Amino acid sequence: MLQYKNLTNSVFIVLALNIAPLATAATLLEAVTLGLENNLSLRASNKGVEESQNNIGISRSKFLPSLNGAADTAWNENETILTREANTTSSYNSNSYSLSLAQTLFNLGDIFKYGTAKLDFNIEEIKHQNKIQSTISEIATQYFEYLKNNAQIKATKVELKSSKTRTRQMQRNVELGNTAASELYEVIAQKEGIANRLRTLQKDRRVILNTLSIQIQYPITPSQDIYESVPLLAISDSEQRAILEQALRLNNDLLIAKKTVERSRRALKESSSNFLPTVSLSANYRHDDTNNYDRADPSATGESNSSNVKLNLAVPILSGGSDYYDYQKSSSAIDRTELLYQDSLFSTRNDVNNSVLNINDYSQSIESYENIIRANYSSYKGIQRAYQLGTRTITDLLSAESKLFSALRDYESARYDYIIELIRLEQIKGILTISSIERIMALMGDIEGRDKQDLIPKHLLTNRTNQSSTKNGTKNNGDLNAN
Repeated sequence: MLQYKNLTNSVFIVLALNIAPLATAATLLEAVTLGLENNLSLRASNKGVEESQNNIGISRSKFLPSLNGAADTAWNENETILTREANTTSSYNSNSYSLSLAQTLFNLGDIFKYGTAKLDFNIEEIKHQNKIQSTISEIATQYFEYLKNNAQIKATKVELKSSKTRTRQMQRNVELGNTAASELYEVIAQKEGIANRLRTLQKDRRVILNTLSIQIQYPITPSQDIYESVPLLAISDSEQRAILEQALRLNNDLLIAKKTVERSRRALKESSSNFLPTVSLSANYRHDDTNNYDRADPSATGESNSSNVKLNLAVPILSGGSDYYDYQKSSSAIDRTELLYQDSLFSTRNDVNNSVLNINDYSQSIESYENIIRANYSSYKGIQRAYQLGTRTITDLLSAESKLFSALRDYESARYDYIIELIRLEQIKGILTISSIERIMALMGDIEGRDKQDLIPKHLLTNRTNQSSTKNGTKNNGDLNAN
């Protein structure tokens, strides 16, 4: 983990110099950890929390006294213009300094604003937690999107290899006159379609990796994948009810909406405080020193002191209607935020229900796809043997092969979509954390060597493999990889 932390300082240098660094293999946990450390929008969100915290200090300062000091010096020249006599001039300089102390004794507006500042900080904290969960979800989703894409590429490469081999065989048969040329066209068309699909999948993989590098601020490639056989179970009705209760308590969007309603009510109190009087206390001291004094007066010094203490009661009477409309605006804001809260409440319920439906559908689909793969594989092998004996056409064989590979791709997609939806459900519940990622990693192992494994997972053909081993001493899905 330390090596990934050491990358942080070099990341921005690499990006600034527009250098394309080598991608680093990373587990799901390492990818998420890097993202939480480097993601720019997440760091900006954290700065927003600090900003809101400082706003609390600004509001609290209204309850503390303010002390101001001032000092000045002035040079004055005066000329008196006279008639039939010489003008008189005088000049002098004066110096002064003063201190003033002010303290608000009663102002409900300041009290409500202080409470609003604390509430704003609380909302900003929830938003930041929501951003953390969104970052975890986005990185984990892209991680599994890459794995899903990789599985589809693997299946498509095997399908393309099989198609190319068959194309060469057909071309040879056409040259020998054993096969009609029309059958070759079908094989070529299928091969080109598969090649085009593979090219698109490889493009999608680059897009996914680019998205991951932006989220993490460093290029990585996933180093772990889901085990071939893991229990991806459906969610029961009792579990769904517990999930919904948890989401209604902890969902961040719902918490933000609820806090926003509370904030709008405090804003109404702030508006109402504009109609109430305020009481403040002030004290001032001033010292003046000037040389413009009567020189004939032996007791004159040119210095003077003044001080005063003032208690002020301010009563608002008329403000042109601005206070009234501000109050009406705050009242309307309460209605608006309460409606938004109700909307968030319904959306959360709907999101939980839809997510559970998706998870259960993926779980059931996985089981169905397993049966479809077994059936399509048996059909493919039977049609392959029949084609070699001349009792089935090349169209039948191509159709059987397409169905098998489509079922394999759908099976892999359902497995990864199940995990992605599980992550999304954790976020909807408001409990998506590093611990959630660690639990998901229990279903994963190193990706190294996965490409060398058989295309069809062994657990799908366990019984068939045992039967084949008894008869022939070989594995059935090895024949498909050899085509």
